[in-house]
Amino acid sequence: MCSVGQVTGGRTASLARGHTEMIPIRTDYRMTRTPWANYAVVAANVIVFLTGHHAWTREAAESISAYMLHPDAPKLVQFFSSMFLHGSLQHLLGNMVFLWVFGNAMNDKFGQAGYLAFYLAGGVLAGVGYMLLGGAAPVVGASGAISAVTGAYLVLLPRTRVTVLAFLLYVIMPFELSSLYFLMFQLVWNLLMTAYGWAGPYAPKGGVAYSAHAAGYMFGIVIAAGLLAVKVLPRDAYDLLNLIRARHRRARYQRMVRNGFDPFNRVGSKIRNDRSHWVPSKSVDQASADTPAAKELTLRKRISDALSSGDVARASAAYLELVQVAESPVLARQQQLDIANHLMASEQYAAAADAYERFRTHYGQYEHIADIYLMLGLLYGRYLHQYDQAEKFLQQAIDGLTDPRKLDLAKGDLANVRRSGR
Repeated sequence: MCSVGQVTGGRTASLARGHTEMIPIRTDYRMTRTPWANYAVVAANVIVFLTGHHAWTREAAESISAYMLHPDAPKLVQFFSSMFLHGSLQHLLGNMVFLWVFGNAMNDKFGQAGYLAFYLAGGVLAGVGYMLLGGAAPVVGASGAISAVTGAYLVLLPRTRVTVLAFLLYVIMPFELSSLYFLMFQLVWNLLMTAYGWAGPYAPKGGVAYSAHAAGYMFGIVIAAGLLAVKVLPRDAYDLLNLIRARHRRARYQRMVRNGFDPFNRVGSKIRNDRSHWVPSKSVDQASADTPAAKELTLRKRISDALSSGDVARASAAYLELVQVAESPVLARQQQLDIANHLMASEQYAAAADAYERFRTHYGQYEHIADIYLMLGLLYGRYLHQYDQAEKFLQQAIDGLTDPRKLDLAKGDLANVRRSGR
């Protein structure tokens, strides 16, 4: 927590990241453009600090009082100027690390002008949230805007991996975790600190304006989700909305399985156990219905019907049954590929790897086979931790890929796999 001193006898809150024992240093997101807008924002914050516009001492804080956000008498310019001021070097560095790690990717997603507008709007809304939630002390810092950026990152890129430095007493330990868990922890922490009054109504001297962080996070989450919903931003198989939808589909399927359903009739229909609906066995020929071949035919029909109606989740569930009853089954080329892609998107990584392996074995002459190698390399390296397999497939992907973005992705993961496999 960054102490920023007192201003004309009052107290000043800082938009610091607060005490943290985990510092993000990079993510595995692959850039598609140079994030000039984020570079400019970082440079502006550093230049303002180096020119002496900070609140490190009482005298310095008094000299910039007119540019801080004063909740008791706010001016429009203060909503913008306050987000480029910092209380100390520690305050500045903490904010800039978060902005660099997560802001570059959001700049890539939003574009140059879009990102700059989003960043400034996030800072302004964080200031408004601070005031509405009872903040009374003058406030400085970029973390309201940065919280908006990280809130958007949570929605758009929840499955990327974040490398974090953890400080355990005197030991610094690097490790990786999903951005979903890291940023969700940050969000929940700020919401709790806001709910329990640590943010105000009077933030303590040198205190952290957690309510501004919380407002920034909520702004970023709502705006990013809204832009995805109206398709202003391109959808991704791993964005938060798709992950929630996939989880809902899995939960619905699991409920159907628990409640019981007739796989040879209609999905979701209850199995009738009352004797009034029993059919005499002599009236039904069941000689062939219980054979593996008959079950395989039934499951293949279910898969085909589900895919024809666009229900890939139901087709995937039937496919997982199929591989249990048939010997080395494989579907038609596009069906097998659709099922494998869905299994990966729904985080069934082992099943997805198996489906891609079957595709590779049976359709080795596929014109985009290098993409299949890439998917297998990502699955074995990132999620299944079978580094020998990952290295083999990533190298095969590199030998066959021509798309620069995919090639960079394969090379980056290959380097990570080789480091992890040592």
